[in-house]
Amino acid sequence: MATAQNAFSHGPAWHSCGQCTMRSYCLAGGLDGGQLEKFESGRGNVRILQGGQHLFRAGDKFSALYVVRSGMVKATVTAEDGEEQITGFYLPGEILGIDGIGGDRHTTSVTALETCSVCILPFQKLSSLVRELPALQQQLWRQTSREITTRQDLLLAMGHKDAEARIAGFLLSLSGRFKRIGFSASSFNLPMGRHDIGNYLGMTLETVSRVLSRFEKAGLLSKDRRNITLRDMPGLTDACFARHAEPAATGLPRRAAAMRGRPVTAGVAAAA
Repeated sequence: MATAQNAFSHGPAWHSCGQCTMRSYCLAGGLDGGQLEKFESGRGNVRILQGGQHLFRAGDKFSALYVVRSGMVKATVTAEDGEEQITGFYLPGEILGIDGIGGDRHTTSVTALETCSVCILPFQKLSSLVRELPALQQQLWRQTSREITTRQDLLLAMGHKDAEARIAGFLLSLSGRFKRIGFSASSFNLPMGRHDIGNYLGMTLETVSRVLSRFEKAGLLSKDRRNITLRDMPGLTDACFARHAEPAATGLPRRAAAMRGRPVTAGVAAAA
């Protein structure tokens, strides 16, 4: 089983779609032969980002979509009071930049959480390719659909689940997404800090730490710095879907306001 840490090399063929280990999971999935060559001819460069570096910022002119090739990034919006709100975490194979299509400018900012690489897909060229390649069009619709489902699931969780259920759901969702791209579903690295997890899920850093420690004591998972190993998937599933008397008081109005009316940009897809 591949891991997120060793799945990529930076050799001479690294920029080739045909040699990319993420090919089956990104927009190039389902393309072969002449189709793949045509797609690659319309693709831009591969950009390397260091942790903390921006791919684009809110307000930047929209010109391309992006696919994460390695590493993980986060998307954020800024509330009226200037507070940053995380709207998604993106893994290899997942698409970025959809937020800019409607208004020709990005409404979110995307930042690398670790050293990562991103494929650039100039939008004008991509639009032409989608008309020529039905398989590419299907992949684009499929990924967009995942984004919509993710947004709906997240809003439901924010209103109806307590802290334990939210964190359990977050970990299970990551597990499913890592499994879908050929990585381990039970052991993976979380490059984001607990503050970022809390910001995304609408709770404090202290609550995140407390719940993770509680899960560890219960044997549901184990932690080694930022590496998480899920020990009891059924137990986490029970925690995710358990009914509780009332949701945790975690600032839902601010979260909902930050997300309301935004283009679909959430990054945590439901487990496939």
